[in-house]
Amino acid sequence: MNVRVYATLRPIVGGKEAKLATGVGDTFRQMLDEMLVRWPALERELFNAQGELRTNIHIFLNGRDVRYLGGLEMPIPENADICVFPPVGGGQAR
Repeated sequence: MNVRVYATLRPIVGGKEAKLATGVGDTFRQMLDEMLVRWPALERELFNAQGELRTNIHIFLNGRDVRYLGGLEMPIPENADICVFPPVGGGQAR
């Protein structure tokens, strides 16, 4: 399974996509666990000190935030398009 990552996560995983063994039927938590094993530096980017997904991290399944679809314990469906977005800032100060 390929998971698209953005912004500050790209240098950590080495590109635009994380290629994972996690797949259909596994949970989003299992997906994140695999990512943390492969790229330990993601932990401080994705999780707070209590081990909870940071509120400013968004994991999208087919364009919708998994928080509102069933959370991290939800199984990954077939034909899943998964993206992970960290907080993104930019633009010019005025």
